[in-house]
Amino acid sequence: MKYVYPKFDGIDLYFVRLGGSGLGNLLYPFFKALVYAKKENLGIISPTFLSIKIGPYLRRELQKRNYKYSFKGSITGIRRLWLLIFSNEIVTFKSFGDGFKSLYGYEDFLKEKFKCLTKVDFDEKKYQNSICCHVRLGDFKQSSGEKLSNNTRIPIKWYKDVIQQIRKNDKELKVFLFSDGNDNELKELLELGNINNETSSNPVEDILKLSSSKYLIGSYSSFSFWGAFFSKGTCIWHQNAFNINEFPLNCINKILYKNQFIKTPQNE
Repeated sequence: MKYVYPKFDGIDLYFVRLGGSGLGNLLYPFFKALVYAKKENLGIISPTFLSIKIGPYLRRELQKRNYKYSFKGSITGIRRLWLLIFSNEIVTFKSFGDGFKSLYGYEDFLKEKFKCLTKVDFDEKKYQNSICCHVRLGDFKQSSGEKLSNNTRIPIKWYKDVIQQIRKNDKELKVFLFSDGNDNELKELLELGNINNETSSNPVEDILKLSSSKYLIGSYSSFSFWGAFFSKGTCIWHQNAFNINEFPLNCINKILYKNQFIKTPQNE
């Protein structure tokens, strides 16, 4: 019998990893493995979610990115260790691969599996008629001029402009912020009013909340991408960041251009 194993980066010591990518990047091999296992009716070997990182503690972030998750129904414990060391019947999935391409059509299936990683139950209706905004700061670098690349901060002013543009049609629309930044870094947004910093200690929960909103304002981060992948709402991106190679194309993608929201090419 063959097995499927989502192999995560970092130094993998079988039961814990040292360093490695954040949750957003881990979900590419994880979800691809789930889809393949479903198609071929194969068993899943539990990935090494647990990770030790120093950076989030040094930056005093709420989310420590330890990822203490266990995937229900997967192969764990001694049997897992034996298979990983001795078996040559394992199909392994790593890294970004083909991005979202092989995952389209499995959104509902993957969302239910994703929910299994968290024991927290929350009311999705709370976010359905709202703006959910993900502002990635933390270990991201400051952008130089208008040029943006992955792992680059988008200026706070852009998020503010997008929120204000949306609110032209509904001034009372509630905004929920999700960010690894502190309140001082987010001050310009928090001063807009009717806006809460909703960041929890559980990134799975926060991605699901992002996906529940009427409007999702995203950063140039795979964390935002997964919120959009599961979203039925409108997802808004910086015009210098959006591209069809990295971003999910199964949602309503728009950019803010000259004070207007314009659909991206694949949605036209």
